[in-house]
Amino acid sequence: MTSPAALAPPLDNEDLLSLILVRLPPLPSSFSSVSLVCKHWHRLVRDPGFLSRLRAFHRTPPVLGFFHNSPDSARFVAIQGISGIRMASAVRDLRMDGAGGMWWFVDCRHGRSLLRSRDWADLLVWDPINGHCSLIIVPYHFRARASDLNAAVLYPSGAPGCGSIFSVVVVFTIGHSAFACVYSSQTRAWGDLVSIPMPSLESELTEEPGALVGDAMYWLLGESSILKFQLGDQSLALVERPLETFSVYKRNIRIVKSDRGVLGLAAVKNFSLHLWAREADHCGSAKWVLHRAIELRTLLELPLTQPRVGSIPVWISGLCEDSGAVFLRTMVGMFVVWPETMQFKMVTNNVLMKTVYPYAKFHFPGGNNN
Repeated sequence: MTSPAALAPPLDNEDLLSLILVRLPPLPSSFSSVSLVCKHWHRLVRDPGFLSRLRAFHRTPPVLGFFHNSPDSARFVAIQGISGIRMASAVRDLRMDGAGGMWWFVDCRHGRSLLRSRDWADLLVWDPINGHCSLIIVPYHFRARASDLNAAVLYPSGAPGCGSIFSVVVVFTIGHSAFACVYSSQTRAWGDLVSIPMPSLESELTEEPGALVGDAMYWLLGESSILKFQLGDQSLALVERPLETFSVYKRNIRIVKSDRGVLGLAAVKNFSLHLWAREADHCGSAKWVLHRAIELRTLLELPLTQPRVGSIPVWISGLCEDSGAVFLRTMVGMFVVWPETMQFKMVTNNVLMKTVYPYAKFHFPGGNNN
C-alpha cells in the first residue's frame, strides 16, 4: 500500500524537499531567499537538523569574508552573503577592557575568531555570528620574557562541532627554546607548559597565523624550520622546510593544508604561486615536493608595469584551511584565489592590508548558527 507521504506533491514531501534544498550553494543569501518562499520552507531551513545536514553534505563552510588589523578601514571585508557593515560594527563594539584601546586579530578557525590585547595579557575568543565572547587571562610568566608569541583557536577534536567548547594554543619563544600551552574552555584553566630547544638561528616565531593539519598545529619558525604542536600528546617538534624556501621566497610563504590533506606550503615568487606538499617517498621518508606553479599575472590579469623598486608585486596575505582559498595582495588590490578550481575574485582595492584572517562558517541569517 502506498504511503500518504509518497502520494504527496514532491515539494510537500519534507524529506524530499530537504534533500533538494541542502544541495543549494551554502551561502546565507541562498537560504534568505528560500525562507521567503513560505512559512513551511522558512521553518525547514531554520531547523537545527537542516543545518547539520547542510554541514554533512557540503563539509566545507563558505568563506564569508576576512578580518584584518589595518586601522584605516573597516576591519571586516565581506566576500559573499553576509553584511560587512554589520560585522565591522560588531568588531568596533567588542569590549575593550584591558586591550589597550584595540583588540588585534590573531587567528580564525571553526567559526571563531581569536584576538589579543596589545601586550598579550588578554585573549578574546569571539563568535562573530552570535556575538558570544570568552575572555582569557594569559599567565604572566608566558609573556614576561617571551621574544615572540602566537596563538590558535580550535575545537578540541580538531573538527567543527556545536556548542561553546574550544581550546586555545599559545606558543612563544624565550632564548633558544620554544614553549606551548593549551587553554581549555571546559576546565577554564591552562594545561602543562611544554618546551623544546631550538637552533640558535631558528628563534624567530612568525606572527602570521598557523595552520591546522590533521591533529597538529604548525607555525613558521626562523629561516628554515616549522614549529609543530601535536594536539594529542601536546608535544612540540621541529620540521624542516625545503632548503630553497627562504632564499627564493623570503617571507612570502605560508603553511597550508595541501589538497592531499598533508602539511604543505604556499609561496609566491614574483608573479608565480608555488604549492608544496610534504609527502612520504617510496622508502617511507617525508619529502617536500613542489606540486604546482600557478602564473598569477595572466590568471588575475595584473598590469604589465613593474612595481616600484623594493616592493613585492604579489604577497600572500592569508589562507583558508577549509576551502584552500588563498588571499593575495597585489598592486591593484586584494584577490581571493581557489587553486583547485582556478576561480578567483577581487575582494577589495585596498593595497595596505598585509595579513588577513579568513572567516568561514555555515551561516543562516536569523537562524540557529551554533
